[in-house]
Amino acid sequence: MVIKKILGAILLLTVLALPQTVFAEKTDWTDRNFYFRNIRTVIVFDATVSPGVDVGGSIAVLNIQDRFRQDSRKLPCRIITEAQARQIIGGQIRMNLDALSLSNPMQARQIVMQNAYNLGADAWIVANVDAWGNQTYVEPERTVWENRRQTRTYYDQWGRRHEESYMTQVPVTYPPRRVDISTVQVTMQAYDARTGALIFARKDVRDREDYSAQSGMFGRISNSFYEDLAKKIR
Repeated sequence: MVIKKILGAILLLTVLALPQTVFAEKTDWTDRNFYFRNIRTVIVFDATVSPGVDVGGSIAVLNIQDRFRQDSRKLPCRIITEAQARQIIGGQIRMNLDALSLSNPMQARQIVMQNAYNLGADAWIVANVDAWGNQTYVEPERTVWENRRQTRTYYDQWGRRHEESYMTQVPVTYPPRRVDISTVQVTMQAYDARTGALIFARKDVRDREDYSAQSGMFGRISNSFYEDLAKKIR
């Protein structure tokens, strides 16, 4: 019993020491008339970042794109990356889309989208990082009443010593502390390759009490998106 109490206390302290999610919200929209089970091939475009949003430089952008592509493997269908689609479609229309993507990436992407159905794709997916940042504030000193375990000793009628535990409320004062909040917002969308119509969209907003935890948060956002989309396709 004593060992179980000690282990329980250690587990509680470990949980309290970990960064805690402050806010998380997913907002979805789904085209109820679209039959997702017909999807057999999907083009996954590279994730983009909104102008003015600093994710940590060009290498950080590449890592975001890599993670979004890797998680697409959760989909129960064939995956074509944006780079692969440019190569194939560029060959079909006799145009160097790789070169165009360096000078005008949006135009190159539009050409891929316009020819996606001819490539054999049933849908395409895009993602954009709308927000990525840190906020800091100081939580002032505070006193709260908390339950604490106390032990008292007593002797029975035969003079034997006993101990018993009980819970009581005591005032506990916490000093001021710095609080760091990591924020990520990502919009992900899936489109019908035949018509270009939106079929599934998600805005995922997350705050976490931690510093520069956005990469891990983005990974969970990406993973959740593909897991939920995969359920629609199966």
